[in-house]
Amino acid sequence: MIRGSYFMKAFLGFLVSLLVVFLMASSMLAFDLFKRQDLVLPRTVFGDVSLAGLNRQEARDLLKQKMQEFLAKPMKLAARGEVQEVSLRDLGISINERLVFEQIPFAKSTPNIKFLLWSLGGQRIMPQIAVSRTELLRIIQEKFPNIPQAKSAHFERDKKNLKITPSKAGVVPIIEPLLNQIEQNIAFLEPRPLLIEFKETAPTVTADDLKKNQPALTAALPKKIKLTREKESWEADFEKHPEWISFEWKNYEVAKDELPLSLQWDAVAFSQFLNAAVSKSLERPAEDVNIVKDENGKISFEGHGNEGRAIEREHLLALVDNAIANKTPSVEIPLITVSPKVEVTADLQDQGIRELIAVGHTRFAGSPVNRAHNIGVGIAKFNGELIPPGETFSFGKVLGVVDGSTGYRKELVIKPEGTIPEYGGGICQVSSTMYRAALFAGLPIVERRAHSYAVSYYSQILGHGLDATVYPPSPDLKFKNDTPGAILIQAYVDGDDAYFKFYGTSDGRSVAMIGPVISNQRSAPAEPLLVPDLKLKPGEKKQVEKAHGGFDALWQRIITTKDGHKTEEKIVSKYQAVPNKFLVGGDLAPPADAATAQPVNPFE
Repeated sequence: MIRGSYFMKAFLGFLVSLLVVFLMASSMLAFDLFKRQDLVLPRTVFGDVSLAGLNRQEARDLLKQKMQEFLAKPMKLAARGEVQEVSLRDLGISINERLVFEQIPFAKSTPNIKFLLWSLGGQRIMPQIAVSRTELLRIIQEKFPNIPQAKSAHFERDKKNLKITPSKAGVVPIIEPLLNQIEQNIAFLEPRPLLIEFKETAPTVTADDLKKNQPALTAALPKKIKLTREKESWEADFEKHPEWISFEWKNYEVAKDELPLSLQWDAVAFSQFLNAAVSKSLERPAEDVNIVKDENGKISFEGHGNEGRAIEREHLLALVDNAIANKTPSVEIPLITVSPKVEVTADLQDQGIRELIAVGHTRFAGSPVNRAHNIGVGIAKFNGELIPPGETFSFGKVLGVVDGSTGYRKELVIKPEGTIPEYGGGICQVSSTMYRAALFAGLPIVERRAHSYAVSYYSQILGHGLDATVYPPSPDLKFKNDTPGAILIQAYVDGDDAYFKFYGTSDGRSVAMIGPVISNQRSAPAEPLLVPDLKLKPGEKKQVEKAHGGFDALWQRIITTKDGHKTEEKIVSKYQAVPNKFLVGGDLAPPADAATAQPVNPFE
């Protein structure tokens, strides 16, 4: 009996050991598989969705789909007995997808011990929401107009007369608990009803307060404040809308003749004014881009990855408050750049293609049809081109043959004998656009030559001095990729605008371009330049170049590294003054400098 019990225990121990070995072997095989394929760790969830075992692209695509679906999903919003059906997008809520994606634990970047701990305990991906509190208050007020909002006494315009509107007792929404509920709903992907909490608020400023101080307050009321940005401006007309001004008691002891109330622009009125008058002109959404590499290695782009911009509303409100207090007549509207979302397949991410690092932009409005055609053909040669880290890129090498067989048409180019039709006229618009992308990326420029004289097309954006002429094999445009990863080029034409966009991995460097500074201006020579041409009949005359004044253009590029080190370089472009140039038939002896009056500088 004892012996049987002993053997039974030994057998069970053997089975347990075998099971442990099996589980360990299975775990090691799973561990190896996850590591080799760089999959999302086991037990990783977002809401009720498992991300475990997905690759980078699958995880990002699934997360993005679930987040966008949930932002559009209707849910109930309750406030003091009233119920509205809204989506989170209706409330101005967005999710910072980049911060969400950064939470995904992938096997390759996870130490072994963490891999085991995560496999046992799991991890929940948490949402990172973005919202303007001012906008949220405005939306709540619009959704629930019957809920009495607390408001201090204020002035209003009754035709031409200024009157005092009494204060109203009421409530003020408490934003923080609402945001917490929203984050919880997104974290679990559950559209549970949202409840807005309020606090009862007694007005701080009454009609009697305004009456006692009315002469001083009305004198202090601003008349108009001009809001400016670039070449546009808008007037915030306080004479017409004194209700935009709210009053608060100063929280310090005021001097004898000092006004005891401070003036502020009401946040909700401010937001309504911006939406009605300013937003459409200044704000634009970012255009996302999805970069895909197919099984044949071809890279394609869905979207252009254009940056958007938005008014920095809370900052502007503070600026307007300051302008009111200091009687400043105008305020510049602060804008923030809204980065596009860059979706990249996993294999390209492994090469370092993760974000937009630079944009080159030129405009060629007014170009002849053939020139515009050649720009489109030329720029398409570079779309999808990859520049490995450490490589010196040659524009001419990628451009290849430029003639009728490669789709180009004849257009004017700058040659020693004048500006004449030749295949590929307009290619320098492409090289100049790429040059700007390389400059703004902070890349070392290995080779670049300016045109012999200033060409108006290249000054339409940023002014003169940032052009690059090419005529393979020389002159060429060359620059080095000294970033941590590969650089992927997106190149396209949009109407009369040409773009080069560089995608890669930022190492934290920033670039400032200062210029142009124009100097040493020179008038075109009065005497025309005559060049004999045996193709013309004796006495026949043909103008091949119009006179151009000359000048020097100076730009300064300042590159600041992540640790604060600055590198400054000067970019000098010397543009010649050239006379009117004519081809003349017959045996006219050319001037000694006819062939060298300007260097070869074609593909204008």
